[in-house]
Amino acid sequence: MNQIRIYITIALLLFGVQGFSQHTEAWASPDTNAITIGDQIGLNIGVKLDKDDQVIWPQIADTITGNIEVVKRETIDTTFDADQMIMKQRIVITSFDSGYFEVPPFKFLYSKKGDTVPNLATTGSFYLQVYTPQVDTAQPFKTIKGPLEEPYTLGEILPWVLTGMAALAVIVLLILYFVKRKKNQPLFRAKAKPLPPPHVEAIDKLEKLRLARVWQSGKIKQYYSALTDIMKNYLKRRFDFDATEMTTDEILAELQNHVSNKEATEKLKGMMQLADLVKFAKAKPTPLENDLSLNHCIDFVQETKAVVTEPNEEDKTKLLDKKKDSNV
Repeated sequence: MNQIRIYITIALLLFGVQGFSQHTEAWASPDTNAITIGDQIGLNIGVKLDKDDQVIWPQIADTITGNIEVVKRETIDTTFDADQMIMKQRIVITSFDSGYFEVPPFKFLYSKKGDTVPNLATTGSFYLQVYTPQVDTAQPFKTIKGPLEEPYTLGEILPWVLTGMAALAVIVLLILYFVKRKKNQPLFRAKAKPLPPPHVEAIDKLEKLRLARVWQSGKIKQYYSALTDIMKNYLKRRFDFDATEMTTDEILAELQNHVSNKEATEKLKGMMQLADLVKFAKAKPTPLENDLSLNHCIDFVQETKAVVTEPNEEDKTKLLDKKKDSNV
């Protein structure tokens, strides 16, 4: 009975060690597996390890294989998630040979804390299909013919006619310009297009930003810059203070004079403070924080938009009476 317990304990220990050692994962994923000769695509490689591990990044030369060349290597990006470390790099590759080529695995050497024995993590290999441009060889080659003497056509005369008309139009515009300038008048008066209400404009821009999937493509700083620009423009139009030239603290202080809804203000405050951390402290928000930031902006606009009330019958009667008096 004791021997059975000992065997069970050893099995559990081995299972536990195996379970806790499976923290390392390496990957290599191309943007696409098929290109035309000379096209460039991105190749993302990376590895996930325990945060205390030491890793040796694979050396990537100017060529991966004899048929695949490296055009650009971006810097290695490192992020931390709980007790794990995620390192990744984007490489731009191309090929000038047609065929079906294998991209071999990338190898990462790493060692655990306090362990001198190196470990190996490898990515999977994949194949890249390189196509040649399609040329229709069935068409016969055409011989070069000498110039033929032909009479002038309308197509040859028309450019001269158009040039003369354009010169005449320029002369007329110059005369009009000097006359208008002498009278201190603009040359053309453009009809101003009415702006939509501030909340309509802000929500439309926020929804377009959501559909653009900016942060999903890795442009976190650009995403939060767009968010703050939209909200500062909304505040400027809605509450008539120049939020575009103010810091986050100045904006929040000014909002106390315009917004009594503290819950709405806290939502905007959270987004703007997170945006400052992204832009100036290189913070890396989670996907949930990115979505919440945009949703909080929409909530703030909805909760602070100007409410237009329809006039009642008595007010309508007064307005009609005033209009009749003015016409008289």
